[in-house]
Amino acid sequence: MAFTHVFISRPRKESDELAGLLTPLGLQAVVQPAFNYFPLDASISQKAVFGEMETAASDSLVVFTSPRAVLHGLPQLPQGLLFQARVAAIGPATAKALGDAGIRVSVTPRTGYTSEALLETLHEEKPDRIAEASRAFIIAAPGGRKKLMEGLSRQGWKVSLVKVYKPEPAELGRDALSSLKGASGVLSVWTSANAMKALSQRLPPATWFQLCQGDWLVISERLRRLARAYGPAKIHLCGGPGNKDLMNAVRGLL
Repeated sequence: MAFTHVFISRPRKESDELAGLLTPLGLQAVVQPAFNYFPLDASISQKAVFGEMETAASDSLVVFTSPRAVLHGLPQLPQGLLFQARVAAIGPATAKALGDAGIRVSVTPRTGYTSEALLETLHEEKPDRIAEASRAFIIAAPGGRKKLMEGLSRQGWKVSLVKVYKPEPAELGRDALSSLKGASGVLSVWTSANAMKALSQRLPPATWFQLCQGDWLVISERLRRLARAYGPAKIHLCGGPGNKDLMNAVRGLL
């Protein structure tokens, strides 16, 4: 299929960067973020958890779930926490954000960039015993990473979700969306199940129907399984979650 347009639902900064990479390929990028993100002060909203972080020991684990968690979490976490505890990153972009901030990452998934992949890596370490007091702090948004919390609990960790930012629905860009009218071939790029679900409910029905008539590009097997429920023409799997990975995948489809 000859694509003329690419629909991008990543957060604004990542979407604009990806659009800049795809435009030279002769594609018109239509950027419509699903969410905007705003910081939450954990020291106020979660005083008890914050106190536990201040006394964390070397057997504790701090898990950053996204570059946004790094952006909003690092400025407010207790200064000694990240030098006492082990630090885990959910994927390469998150690990890079931590490294750029001078934080040493000791755990990353050996394969993939999902909660399941991180849990598998931690399981493969096979510690003889996780002490009853060992804490795991997941740095994320409210309501997220349920599977990660449950998986860490099964492995023996005492888990807390540290909520450092919140998503809010992004305004629909009517002008950008109107550029899809009459498009002969649309490829939709999806990097988040939450974005997929939110935009399926918020986009104009005709626009959503048009997207589902075209091809979709997703970044994981889990997203590919979820995407099938929406019935797109074809679902393609990207080799990585970064914008360069997505650009290379799009180029391979042209």
